[in-house]
Formats: sequence, structure tokens, C-alpha cells
Amino acid sequence: MSGFAAVLRKDLRLELRSGESTLALLALSMLVLVVLVFALGAARMRSVDAAAGALWVAMVFAGMLGANRALLAERDNGAIRGLLLSPLDPSTLYAAKLCAALIFMAVAEVGAVILMVLFFNLDFDASMARLAPILVLGAIGFSALATLLSAITGRTRGGDMLLPILAVPIFVPALIAGVKASAAALAGAPFESMGDWLKIMIAFDVLFVTAGYLLFEHVVGGE
Repeated sequence: MSGFAAVLRKDLRLELRSGESTLALLALSMLVLVVLVFALGAARMRSVDAAAGALWVAMVFAGMLGANRALLAERDNGAIRGLLLSPLDPSTLYAAKLCAALIFMAVAEVGAVILMVLFFNLDFDASMARLAPILVLGAIGFSALATLLSAITGRTRGGDMLLPILAVPIFVPALIAGVKASAAALAGAPFESMGDWLKIMIAFDVLFVTAGYLLFEHVVGGE
């Protein structure tokens, strides 16, 4: 736990000093939502389906950027080799990087939800509380997947372009479940009606987190 806390504290301290990742994630989320609002037109400005889809598109793009930023410092100066030679277990390093990416993504999600409510003329009501656990499940799963894939693509030329090509198709089932559950939550539906979608998201979260925890050592072992 001391190694986990040290790596996570270092990432958060760097972010507090610069603010680059948070500002980039918020700017990207706002850009995606603005583009989608204009693309969908006034006819669907209060459609919960359109709002949920726009929110998850923004979240996916922000998640990819957040995962990349969490591993950027170690890749740029070769510090990953030092971490691998230290007593720190690679799975602990993965957990710390996952938490950092999750925190960056959570900040972007809060901003994206506020912008979604404003742009799509929705109301701040109980539906926002129902939306929170759905977004948490989505953020955990996508952060776990993107962190693992970012470690893989970071070792290749043009890895930043390769990450979305790999991450989005794998995440599609969880993405569909998240959009459907979010639309139901925004429409005021009870949690019972979202049961199947939430089960899919939980299953993918367990799969992605477990896969990352087990495979991260082999992915970064050749650094």
C-alpha cells in the first residue's frame, strides 16, 4: 500500500502543479458536446437518448486522454524502468495508474454532466443521482481497459492514434449498456428497469480490472 500511495500521490501532485490533464479533459469533453449539440439540431435538444449518447462519447474520449496522461511522465523520461527495478509490484503500479486515470476521468465526467444538462436543456433533479453510479461503473471499466492498452500502445510508434482503435471496439458492449442505462436514468426510470444493463457493466468492470491486474506485468516487462 505504501508503494501504491507513493505513485498515486506523485501523479496527483504533478497534476495539481500543472493542471494540464484536467484542463485538457474538460476542454475535450466540452468540444465533443458542443459538436454533438450542433450536429443533432434543435429537434433533439431535450432528448434523453441524445443526451446520454453525447455524454458517453465525451466520457470515452476523455478516458483515453486521461489514461495516456497517467503514463506519460514515465514513458517520456524512462522512469518506468526504474519503477520496474524497484521493489514495487507491477500489479500495484497498475492499480495506482488506474486510480490516477479514474480520478482524472471523474473530474471530466462532472464537468461533462454539467455541460450536458445545460446544452440539452435538462433539469438538475433526482435523475442526476441515479446517473452517478452508472457513470462510476463506466469510468472504472474504461479506465482499467484504457490504462492497460495505453501501456501497450505507448511502446509503439503512433501509439496515441492506435489506442482508440483498440479501446473503443473492445468497450462497445459496455458502452451500449452505459448509454441505455443512462438514458433510462435521465428519463426517470427506476433502477429495476436497468438491471440487465448494470449487470453487463459490472461484468465488464470485473473483466477489465482483472485482466489489467494480471497482464500489466507482462505488458511493461519489456520496457
